[in-house]
Amino acid sequence: MSTMAESTLSPILQALTALYTGSNRQTKEQAGQFLEQFQKSREAWTITHTILSSPSLPIESKLFAAQTLRSKVIYDLHQLPADGQMQLRSSLINLLGTYAAGPKIILTQICLALANLSIQLVQWKSALEDVIRACGNDAAAAPVVLEYLKVLPEEASDVKKIPLSEEDLKERTKELLENNAMQVLNILVAYVTSASTPKSSHALIFECLNSWLREVPLETIVNSPLLDLVFQALSNDDLFDAATDCVCSMIRETRDLDDESEIVSTLYSKVIELRPRIAESKDDPDAFRNYTQIFADAGEVWHMIIARQPRRFKSLVEAVAECAAYDDDLEVIQFTFYFWYLLKQMLVLDRYEDAKRELRDVFLGLVDILINHLHYPYEERNGDLFGNNKEQEEKFRGFRHEMGDVLKDCCAVVGASFALRKAYTKVNDCLQAQNLGENIPWQDIEAPIFSMRAMAREVDLDETHVLPDVMNLLIRLPDHKKIRFAVTLVLGRYTEWTAKHPEYLEAQLTYITNGFYVNDSEIASAAAQSMMHFCRDCGRHLVDYIDQLHGFYEKVAPQIHVDSLYDLTDGVAHLVAAQPLDKVYNSLKMFCAPIVARLYTRANSPADEAGHRKIASEVELLDTFARLVHPHIEPGNPDPCMQFWSEVWPLIDLLLDNHGQSTFVSERCCKFIRTLMYSYRTSFFTLLGPVAEKLVACFEKLHYGCYLWASGIAVREYGNEYSDQNIQNAVWEFAFRQSISTFKYMSTVNVANIPDVVEDLFRLLSNLITSYPYRFIPSELCKPSVDAARAIFTTENKEPIFTAMDLLHDIFSYGFSTPPVSNIMFNDSGEQYYDANAVPPEIQGIVRQIVLAEGEILTRQVFSGLLYTFPRECVSDGTSVLLVLLKLAGLPNAAQWVSRTLSMLPAGAITQQEKEKYLSAVEVAIQTDDMNRLRRQTMDFVGWYTRRNVTPRSEIRRIGDARDMRFTFAS
Repeated sequence: MSTMAESTLSPILQALTALYTGSNRQTKEQAGQFLEQFQKSREAWTITHTILSSPSLPIESKLFAAQTLRSKVIYDLHQLPADGQMQLRSSLINLLGTYAAGPKIILTQICLALANLSIQLVQWKSALEDVIRACGNDAAAAPVVLEYLKVLPEEASDVKKIPLSEEDLKERTKELLENNAMQVLNILVAYVTSASTPKSSHALIFECLNSWLREVPLETIVNSPLLDLVFQALSNDDLFDAATDCVCSMIRETRDLDDESEIVSTLYSKVIELRPRIAESKDDPDAFRNYTQIFADAGEVWHMIIARQPRRFKSLVEAVAECAAYDDDLEVIQFTFYFWYLLKQMLVLDRYEDAKRELRDVFLGLVDILINHLHYPYEERNGDLFGNNKEQEEKFRGFRHEMGDVLKDCCAVVGASFALRKAYTKVNDCLQAQNLGENIPWQDIEAPIFSMRAMAREVDLDETHVLPDVMNLLIRLPDHKKIRFAVTLVLGRYTEWTAKHPEYLEAQLTYITNGFYVNDSEIASAAAQSMMHFCRDCGRHLVDYIDQLHGFYEKVAPQIHVDSLYDLTDGVAHLVAAQPLDKVYNSLKMFCAPIVARLYTRANSPADEAGHRKIASEVELLDTFARLVHPHIEPGNPDPCMQFWSEVWPLIDLLLDNHGQSTFVSERCCKFIRTLMYSYRTSFFTLLGPVAEKLVACFEKLHYGCYLWASGIAVREYGNEYSDQNIQNAVWEFAFRQSISTFKYMSTVNVANIPDVVEDLFRLLSNLITSYPYRFIPSELCKPSVDAARAIFTTENKEPIFTAMDLLHDIFSYGFSTPPVSNIMFNDSGEQYYDANAVPPEIQGIVRQIVLAEGEILTRQVFSGLLYTFPRECVSDGTSVLLVLLKLAGLPNAAQWVSRTLSMLPAGAITQQEKEKYLSAVEVAIQTDDMNRLRRQTMDFVGWYTRRNVTPRSEIRRIGDARDMRFTFAS
C-alpha cells in the first residue's frame, strides 16, 4: 500500500477501532460522527475500493467499506458522472470474484450494491446476463450468482429508496425481473439438479426461488422439478427454514385461484401429506413452528375454497386444529387465529350452511382446545406464577384476550349455547370433584370462567338453556381471589341478559359489592367495572335503590383506586340519569355535593403536583356526571341539571384562579366546560358569558392550548343558526378576542415550540370560518391566519401541519364563486335549491388579494414541506393546498411561482427537462381545470424527488431562508 493511501486510510481505520473497541463514550461518538461524514464524501467511492482490495486489512474494516459502498450506490450515485457509474459497475463485478469464497456477510453487501446499481442504471439493459457471465458457470460461482439473484427482486420492491419515478421504476422492474424470470428459473433448476453444486448452496437456491416467486408463473414452478425438491427439503434440517418459506410463498401465490385449479390441487395434496409431521415434531419447537405456519397459511389462503368444498378440505381444518392443540407453550397458536376468523366469516353465510354443519365438530373441539390453553401456569416461581416477570404476565393476559376472540368465532359457528355449555360443564365437573374431596387447582376453574366472559357478546339475551345454570353456579364458587376476579368480570359482561332476567340481579349485586371489601385492588377494579355495567343496563330495576347506592358509593370511594372510582362513578351517574325528572336535581346534588365540598377545600389551599392531580381527578368525577346526566327537557322549561351546574361554576372559576397554572387542572376544567356545552346545548346559554370571559382571561394569563380548544368548541356549538343573533354576535366577539390574543403571543415565541397551542388555534379559526365566513375573511384575523399557517409549515409537527392545511383550504375555497359548504336556499314555494353563486364578489376579491400577496412564499413553503419536511401522512393534504393555491393564482402567476421555486432546488436535484415537464403539467391543468390530473402528477413528482434527493444523509432540509419561518403580528 502506498504512503498516500496509508495516510488516507489511517484516520478511517483509527475511527473504526475507536468505534468498535474503544471504551470512552465521547471518543466513540466522535468516531461515529467522523465515519458518517466520510460516508457522505466523494472520496469514499475510491477509499472503500482500496479497503476492499487490501487483503491485509481486518474484516471489520472491509465490512464497513462494503456497507458504505452499498449506501453510496443507493443515496449518492449522483456524485459520479456517467462514465464513473460504468466504472463502478465493472469494479463491483470484480469484487464479486474477490469475495466469492467469502466472508458471506461482505459478499451480501457487495451484491446489494450491485443490485441497486442494476436498478438505477436504466441504460444497462443486460445486467443479469453480464453478472452471470462474469461470475462463470462453474460450481464455485453458484453462491455469488445466487446471492445476487436473491437480493435483486428484494431491492427492486423497496420503492422508497429507489430514486426513479414511478413510471421509470415500473419499466426497469419489467426489464430486470419479468423479462428474466424464466431464465432465472432455469438457472435454479440447473443448480439444484447438478451434482457439482455445493450442498451448502441448496438453501440459497430455495431463498432465491422464494425471492423470485412473484415474477415466475406459479404453474411453471409447480410443473418443474423444484416443487418436489422444495417439499423434500423439509426433511433436511439445513434446508428446513428456506424450504418452509418457499412452501408458504407458493401457497400465498394461489390466493386468487379458484377451487378447480390444478395448482391448488397439487399443492393441497403436498401439504396434507405433511400432516403426520405435526405430531412427530411436537417436541421440536422450531420444526413445529414451521409446520404450523404452513398449515395456517394454507388455511388462510384457501378459506373460501374450504367453505365451498368442506369435505374435501376438512383434513386441512383438522390439521390446523391439531397444531393449536399440541402448542402447550403457546408459541405458535397465534399463527392460526386469523384462519379461524376468515373461515368463520364464510361459514356464517347462509350459502355455506352445509359447510358449517360439516365443520361444526372441529370448532366444538377447538372450544376445548382454547379453554385448556387459557389456564394460568400451575407452578409458581419465586412466589409468583410468572416468576415476577411482568412483561411475560402482560403478554399472557393479552394472549388470553386474543384466544377469547377465537372463542367468539367458535360461538358463531357452533352456537353460543353449545360453546357456553362446554365451559359450564368444565366448571361444574371441577366442583363435583372438589365435593368428593379431590384437590382441584384454581386454574382449572378460572380458565373456563374466563372463556364465559369472552363468549358473552355472542350469547343471545333470551338464552335460557345454559345461562340460568351458569348464574346459579358462579356465585357459589370457591372464594379464591383469582376466581372471584374472573366471576366479577363475567357478571359484568352479562348485565344486559340480567336486565331481562331480574330475578338474578340481587344475588349478583351482592356478590359484586362484597368484592369492594376484599383487600385486593384487582378485584375492586373488576367490581367497579361490573357495577358500572349493572347501573347502565339494569338501571330501571335499581332506580328505587339510589339512596342505598349513594351510601355505598361514599363508603367505598375513598378506598379504591382512582381508575376504579371513575368506573363506579360512571355507573352511579347512569342511575342518576334514570331518575324521574323531578328527582334529578336532588339526586345529582346528593352525589356531587361531597365532591364539590372536597374541591372547595383544595381550591383554597396550596397544592403541589400531587395535589393538582387530585384536583383534576375530582373534576373528572364531576365531568362524568355532566356527561351522562342530561335528561330531555321540553323547550322553554328549566333544566334541573344546569341549575345545579350553575351553582358549581363559581368553584371552577376559583380553581382556575388559584390552581390554573397546573396543566392538569386547566385541561380537566376545560374538558368539564366542553362536556357542559355538549350535554346541555341551549340550556348552557346562562353560563356561556362568564365561561367565555374566563377562557379569554386564562389564555392571556397562562397561554395553554386547552383554552383555545374549549373556545373552538363554543364557536362550533353556538356560532350557528340554532343560536339567536345576540348569542352569535357574542360568540364572534369572544372568539375574535381569543384569536387576537393568541396571534400576539405567537409573535413572541418560536411557533415550533408551541405545537399544541398552534393546533388548537387553527381548530378555533377553522370553526370560525365555518360559522362566520363572511365576518372572518374581511376581518383582522384572515391575513394573520395565513401567515401563521405558513410559519408552521416550516416545522415537522404533524398535527399542527394538518390543521394548518385544513384552515388554508377553508380560507382559499372562498376565493371561488362556489362556497366550500353547500348553501341550501329555499324559494318562495318552499322548494330547496343550491345557491351556486353564494360567495359575494368582494369576499372572493379579499381572498385573491391575499393569495397574490402571499402566494409565492406559500408555494415555496408548501413545496419545501412536500419535498423535505412534511411527515408523509401530510403529503396528500399538502398537495391539495398547493393545487387550490395555484388554481386561485391562475396563469401566469402559478407557473412563475412554481418555476422560481424549482429553481431554488439544489444543483443537480432535477434536470431542466424534468422541471419543464412539471411546469407544463401545471399550465395544462390550470388551462383545462384538470386539477385531479395535476394532483397525481404532483404526488408522483414529490415521490421520485424524495427518493432521489432526500436521504438520511441529506444536508438540505428546506427551500428558502430562515426568514420564512418567522411569524409576526402587528395589532
